[in-house]
Amino acid sequence: MRTIQRSTSCADRLSLISVLMTRRNLSWYVCVATLVALGVDCRRSTTPPRAPIGIPQQVGAWEGSGDHTIGFVSNSGKFRIRWATRPEPGQPDGVFHLTVHSAVSGRPLQEVVDQRGVGEGTFNFEDDPRQYNLMVSSSGLLWSIVVDEIVLVTPSS
Repeated sequence: MRTIQRSTSCADRLSLISVLMTRRNLSWYVCVATLVALGVDCRRSTTPPRAPIGIPQQVGAWEGSGDHTIGFVSNSGKFRIRWATRPEPGQPDGVFHLTVHSAVSGRPLQEVVDQRGVGEGTFNFEDDPRQYNLMVSSSGLLWSIVVDEIVLVTPSS
């Protein structure tokens, strides 16, 4: 009886398969099937999973003057705040202050803007999904705010 040593390379496995194929015994066919299954691993190439990308989706846009509370819900906890101020007619200078608060507890989470005079900017915020309030404190300026939620999407092949 011929002894079969365990082979490690794909070529050795294929050689062993050809020897086993000459046998007519059922147990040999089981061995062949096992070796074929093991040989498939030598040729399989795996592609790494694609990393998710953030897609902005507008939650809301607001304009005004003076003090306001703006409420919204973030399902991801990741959002971008775009803001701009311009002078109010007849006002030489003004101030604009914007803070993100938890709408549940009311506590301040992050100061976003503390602006004197005209300006604009973008602020990225990341926390837990929940209800939020933007607290606007402003005098002498007209302001506009846009909130975009960042939704993570995994690209398809």
